[in-house]
Amino acid sequence: MQRRDDDWIMKQIHLLAEGLGYLLHSSNPDNDYEIVFPQQDEQMLPHQEELARLIQLNRYGEAAKRLVNLQPTMPEKDFMKLSVWFYSTLNGKSETELEDGHYSKDAIVAGLRKLSDMKDE
Repeated sequence: MQRRDDDWIMKQIHLLAEGLGYLLHSSNPDNDYEIVFPQQDEQMLPHQEELARLIQLNRYGEAAKRLVNLQPTMPEKDFMKLSVWFYSTLNGKSETELEDGHYSKDAIVAGLRKLSDMKDE
């Protein structure tokens, strides 16, 4: 098994997630930053349960389409948090699992880049 740093796609996903963490918390750049994902005992983000159900059913491609369709209906901050949670969750899946669910690591990278571009606007 390759280490995360040896896999180019995994390295890109990690760097994009770090960049998003910085962008989301740039109001105080002197502080260390980290991306914190909602825990089970915390209140779920809007539509998180629906996406989690699709992920559990291995319908990753369908879940990604649903996420994109949710963007205009949510506040930007909630959409960004939901998106980071979504891509982080999918990133924990193997390439084979993702392919079985009609998704890929490349699609995760593309989704994170799109989020980064949205934040830059």
